Amino acid sequence: MKKIIPIKERFARQSAIRGKAGVAVMSDALKDEKIRRLVTTHFNSITCENEMKPESILGKEPSCQVDSEGKVCLDEMGDPVLKLDFSGADRIMDFIKSYNSGHPDDIIRVRGHVLVWHSQTPGWFFREGYDERKPYVSREKMLRRLEAYIRDVIGHYDGAESPYRGIIYAWDVVNEQIEPDDFDPERNPGCLRVTCNGSNTDWYNIFRGDTDYITRAFVFANRYAPREVKLFYNDYNDVEPVKRDAVCGLLRRIKDTEGARIDGMGMQAHYHMEEPSADLIREAVEKYSSIVEEIQFTEFDIQSSRDYDGSDREKELMREGERYREIFKTIYSLAQEAGIRITGVTFWGTHDRASWLQDASAVGGGADGSRPQMPLPFDDDCREKPAYWGIVDA
Repeated sequence: MKKIIPIKERFARQSAIRGKAGVAVMSDALKDEKIRRLVTTHFNSITCENEMKPESILGKEPSCQVDSEGKVCLDEMGDPVLKLDFSGADRIMDFIKSYNSGHPDDIIRVRGHVLVWHSQTPGWFFREGYDERKPYVSREKMLRRLEAYIRDVIGHYDGAESPYRGIIYAWDVVNEQIEPDDFDPERNPGCLRVTCNGSNTDWYNIFRGDTDYITRAFVFANRYAPREVKLFYNDYNDVEPVKRDAVCGLLRRIKDTEGARIDGMGMQAHYHMEEPSADLIREAVEKYSSIVEEIQFTEFDIQSSRDYDGSDREKELMREGERYREIFKTIYSLAQEAGIRITGVTFWGTHDRASWLQDASAVGGGADGSRPQMPLPFDDDCREKPAYWGIVDA
């Protein structure tokens, strides 16, 4: 029987990636001993699947601080002072902190995901008085709210008194803000996202195609994050040429913004058995890396073949293994031959049963529910699949 090599060891010692082997988890999953063992064996980076998204921290309804007399505290803008909820993410951080204290030579770090996103952000956050029935705030007030939110979230994890200081090594500062379907040569030449599920996003309703909230988010993140914490833009359909070129335009705009810092591009890598080609992946990595210093594959999974109906599982598993091998051979060669800094690959889920692709989703990169999915290196029982061997043997 072939020896099982931890994925983190493969990345660190046997390929030119020499970066993080990551996995997305939900806090409740870490109660399962089998999943904990899988995570600590193979991965040295964790992404909170949902717990660090704005909706989790802000809450579906606003919670406000009150003074000793029970009156709502107001900030300098006249807004209620929000009470942020870090409890979900902190459960994951506490697990990591405990693990690291007992394994100082095998520590786990965290990719923060995500500070700015049009989805999973409550609508009240954009309204006067944090009341969804009231009008949108002005652009100026929204930017001040955004700065306060980024300051408080980063401060919670890397402030001088934070027990978690030093665990987070990167943040997805902004997520999924380029959408070629929303291109307009006059009003939206940069393909900035306008709609989501048929309605205008809250960010668009306030900024009307202006990228201020994106570029300023990188200014604020640079202002409050430690210098060693890397700042990323993150998006899906990352190799599609029209979107790729629009993302490149946005990366340049961020870099040209005074006070902003962007260190890397997060390619989500929600790929399919049939596409994209290795050549498209290579070309996208080369283009992004000509603008930013680091590339990370941040949400890696592979949807099953379009004709797969579950009836010939072994054949599909072998095809998937070869597809993994093809992609990782490309990733390794990019890092090794071209000297491109690919500093991590994160898989979106610990094992097949936990994958978000098991449910239909309208979110970018999601599955349509029309066929069985087994998109990750480990099967429903956390056992290695041909996909795993495609990674370590590529």
